Amino acid sequence: MVNNTIDVQNIFSSIAGNYDKLNSVLTFNIDKMWRKKAIEACALKANDKVLDLCCGTGQMINYACRKVGKDTEVIGLDFNEAMLNVGYKRLNQSMKNYKFKLIKGDILELPFEDNSFQCVTIAFGIRNIKDKNRALSEMHRVLKPGGKLICLELSNPELPVFKEFHAAYLKFVLPTIGYIGTKDKEAYTYLRNSVKKFMPKNELKYLFDNAGFINTGYTSLTVGIASIHYGVKK
Repeated sequence: MVNNTIDVQNIFSSIAGNYDKLNSVLTFNIDKMWRKKAIEACALKANDKVLDLCCGTGQMINYACRKVGKDTEVIGLDFNEAMLNVGYKRLNQSMKNYKFKLIKGDILELPFEDNSFQCVTIAFGIRNIKDKNRALSEMHRVLKPGGKLICLELSNPELPVFKEFHAAYLKFVLPTIGYIGTKDKEAYTYLRNSVKKFMPKNELKYLFDNAGFINTGYTSLTVGIASIHYGVKK
C-alpha cells in the first residue's frame, strides 16, 4: 500500500500521539491555514458526502464537518490504527455535535460503492502511497459525476532562493525537530526523504489527468512549500 509498508506503519504508530503538535511545529502552525484553504477549494454545500483519505488524526474531518452540517456524516479512512485511535479521541472532544466515522482500510481498495461521494480529500498522504495511479483510480471510482478530488500535499519550491532555503530546512531543521518530537531517527529520516523526493507538481497533475479527472490543476501555497491539487470527475 505504501513504501516499506511495515516500516511506515511503525513510524506513524510511533508518532501518532505527537502528530498534530509536530505538524504545527514543523510548519510554524501554517498547516492549519493550508487545510482550511483545501476545504474551501472543495466548495462544500450542506449535506454533501465527503470522504477524507489518509485521514490520520482527523484534522481535515474537523473542517469538513463544519461545512456539510451536523446532519451529514463525514467519513475518514486510514491504514494506521494508532492514528485513528488518536483521531477518535480528538474528534469526540471537539466535534461531539457532528457526525463522523473513521475506518481502517486500504486506499488501493476502498470499501465503498461507485459514485458515493461528492468530494474526496487527502492531505499529506499521497506521497506515501506507492501505487498512486491505482489510488487515484479508486478515488475517481467512488466520486459522484461532477464530484471533486482535493489533494493537499507538501511540495518543493521552484524559485531559486526559496528552493535553497527549503533544502536547508529539510537537511538541518526538520531532522532536529523531528527527533525531538518523536525520539525516532527513522521517522524523521523518512519524513524528510518523502518530501525531498516527491514528484514535481506538474507530474502529479499528469497523474490526475491519466486517472480520468478533468479541470485538473494546482495552487501553490506559501511560496510552493505546499500545494492544493484538484480535479473533477466528468
